[in-house]
Amino acid sequence: MRDASLSAAFGTMGGFGGYQQQRFGGFFGLDLAFASYLASGLMQKCIDIPAADRTREWRDWQADDDAIQLIEAEEKRLGIRAKFKAAEVLRGLGGGALILALPGDPATLAPNVGPRGLQAVNVVSRRQLSLVDIDEELTSPTYGEPAFYRMQTASGGKNIHPSRVIAFRGEPYPAMAATVSAEDRFWGQCRLLRIVGEVTKSDDASRWFSQLIRKAKLLRFGISNLPDYDQESLNTRVANIAQSENLLNATIYSLPVKDGTGAESGGEKIEDYQVTWAGIPAVQDMLDQRVAAVADIPFTRLMGRSPAGMNATGEHDEANYLASIGSGQELETRPCLERLDAVMLPSAGVTLATDQTWRWSPLSKPNPKDEATRFKTTMEALAIVEDKQMMPSQAFAAGAQGVIESNGWMPGAQQILGKMNPGERFGIAAEPDGSDPSNITQQQREEVIQPASAGEPSGEDGSQTARRRATNDKVLDADS
Repeated sequence: MRDASLSAAFGTMGGFGGYQQQRFGGFFGLDLAFASYLASGLMQKCIDIPAADRTREWRDWQADDDAIQLIEAEEKRLGIRAKFKAAEVLRGLGGGALILALPGDPATLAPNVGPRGLQAVNVVSRRQLSLVDIDEELTSPTYGEPAFYRMQTASGGKNIHPSRVIAFRGEPYPAMAATVSAEDRFWGQCRLLRIVGEVTKSDDASRWFSQLIRKAKLLRFGISNLPDYDQESLNTRVANIAQSENLLNATIYSLPVKDGTGAESGGEKIEDYQVTWAGIPAVQDMLDQRVAAVADIPFTRLMGRSPAGMNATGEHDEANYLASIGSGQELETRPCLERLDAVMLPSAGVTLATDQTWRWSPLSKPNPKDEATRFKTTMEALAIVEDKQMMPSQAFAAGAQGVIESNGWMPGAQQILGKMNPGERFGIAAEPDGSDPSNITQQQREEVIQPASAGEPSGEDGSQTARRRATNDKVLDADS
């Protein structure tokens, strides 16, 4: 019992680091997770940066201009981007949700809404919600989902139908996590758990190194025969040292006494506290790089600089990070947005249609010169394919338009092209009727000849009209 008590006591030292070192220290409550988030600026950056980058550039709609204006106005009215960012932060802290303020009883299925039918979108944390009647039937399509969310309000608890709630859940637990409660399995893993240990080490090292700076300012002085001093004499000596330090920027102390052999005896020795600073920046960088690796954020993005004394992380790390953000957008954020769009678009006065699609805006903007070079190279490659007649003309036209659209090189063209019939859009010619265009009859020749204008002489006596008709007949006869 004594050993266990001592272990428990020492285990609590060092703040969250000691807690994390315990075997199951990762499963701590939401209050402790929130406290650790607020207590560390580095912890906040590890949670906030991915959430901010997922919503930084937002999305591009593929729809007509009027519909896009209505959708963007509705998003602005409801504050969707800011609320999605806040919900993504809560996802990293253990889970959150958006509550859709719709007409009717909150415990009933969400109704079909008309313009301005979505009154508001509110952000709540997992802590404000509890799950009611989680479906435990493995063969059910709603396995693991609650029948209702219950929210405590000033007037008491209220049930909210799942169709009115958009849950922001973390990475799912492995199926073998049998000790995890059904509610924890629903909300998924807390991103903070993965980084709390490494962030605590980095914060502790930074704090300890900063204490060395304060300690380096201190003086060390040794007094011979210290046990022989009474308290009053010792206080007097220390006061003299402090006074001389403050007034003269110097210290006054007794010189050692030399005996007959020349050996020193007695006296005092005063010196500055010596600190070896070499290697400290490298140690701090090593700990910070460990945080960046566990958080899956490039060091330059997390710390705003390159690692000191080491090769700077460059474009490759940035590309990997953006790919990770893009994956999170598709796997986690997009499903939440699509659920919102099913309600928000009718509220914006936009009819849901299959041609109204959207995609994420690029997270990084290419260099204009590089983009121009890529466009030129791509067009030259397409020209080679066309010259070699490797594809039918209609298929080539469709493919070339797809390349231009997917790269975003001609914004707005897709809406106009979508309204064209295939003949106009892809250059599909009309089916031949089997006639020979070179077989022109005499009657057709005469129809080509322009009639005489008013006031011109006419007749068979060599008039101007007769001469012109004869000349045209001669040309047509020569062609035939």
